Amino acid sequence: MVSDRELMKIQVEALFTQDKNGCLQHINESYGDMELAPRFFFGYTNEGSICKFRYDLPDSVVAQLMEVAVEPLLMNSQKIPKNHRQFEAILQNHTPIKRIWIGPAYRFPEHIVPPKSVVRLSHAHVELLKGDFEEMVPELNDCQPYLAVVEDSQAVSICRSVRLSSRAHEAGVETLAGYQRRGYAMSVVAAWALAVRALNLIPLYSTSWDNVASQGVAQRLGLVQYGVDYHVT
Repeated sequence: MVSDRELMKIQVEALFTQDKNGCLQHINESYGDMELAPRFFFGYTNEGSICKFRYDLPDSVVAQLMEVAVEPLLMNSQKIPKNHRQFEAILQNHTPIKRIWIGPAYRFPEHIVPPKSVVRLSHAHVELLKGDFEEMVPELNDCQPYLAVVEDSQAVSICRSVRLSSRAHEAGVETLAGYQRRGYAMSVVAAWALAVRALNLIPLYSTSWDNVASQGVAQRLGLVQYGVDYHVT
């Protein structure tokens, strides 16, 4: 089994593009604009933490952040790094902070119960995304595997690969407001994870601490939290 700290490294590979020096470059999306990666990523697990810095962050700022990050931090005791104010003060002094993101990162259990009534989508199923999910149509080629629960002749809950690397895929889940609280998100996420594993890749799932519904899906599926992601743009 892959260690928790190694899983954190694998997740970073899926989330962001990196240069030859391992510095962050862009959000790892195969569609849409090439958005810059956060200036600073701090991922921590019970087996240790990793730090990543954007390619354009000055060496002096990197050195200050690394000095703060050396203190050990256990995932299960901290929802947010206790030294986050120091991180943010350093980054704010460099350039005003635009965004702070933090939340749990999960791995899937060894056994996943295959769900029923889930459809694998391709461009042959474009009509199922018409309406509320029409903006998702351009993703169909690039975000495979792409799974959906279909009701009333349309996709009402979808899960697809929104970040991809050579070792792992990260899940992206959406459920229409009128079809929530029916277990559909659980079904599509489970089906997606099985489809990713069929490719001999690791399925990963993460969310923010603010997204209680997403955390609920993870808990009901029996996902195991292996770390916490914290990044500042």
